[in-house]
Amino acid sequence: MNAELRYEGVPGSELDRIRCNSYDDFGNAVVSRTSEGGEPLRCCLTLAGPGERIALVAHRPMTVGGPYAEVGPVFVHVTDCPGPDEGFPIDFQDRQAVLRPYDAAGQMLDGVVAEPGTSETELKLLFGDPAVDTVQVRNVVAGCWNFTVRRQG
Repeated sequence: MNAELRYEGVPGSELDRIRCNSYDDFGNAVVSRTSEGGEPLRCCLTLAGPGERIALVAHRPMTVGGPYAEVGPVFVHVTDCPGPDEGFPIDFQDRQAVLRPYDAAGQMLDGVVAEPGTSETELKLLFGDPAVDTVQVRNVVAGCWNFTVRRQG
């Protein structure tokens, strides 16, 4: 399944623009600090480790598709990182998640609450429907977007 799907955080070009401007899309200053550990990093789809330099690059949603506004902070590494690995991010596998499938036109088709450890199975079921083009994976507790999964090609 991993070869068929692409896992995406915040696009690198968007992060470059925000880092260059030092402000998010709503005029809030980018704030960097040393992590105490555990912040979800949207650039590489991992959790920050203690002592890592991270930046708060948005206080509100960036240009993430879908009908629901994101709430909550967006953390990334202060400098560029290699981005996400292939496959469902290991740091998110043991969390409850909402999976929101969309068609190619951006219309939400359904929604699934995946219990810890079941997100990959639920994604496989959702992408079994040929109408599903994209799935947003969101945090159940905060309701915020974590990453997007797309079909390859």
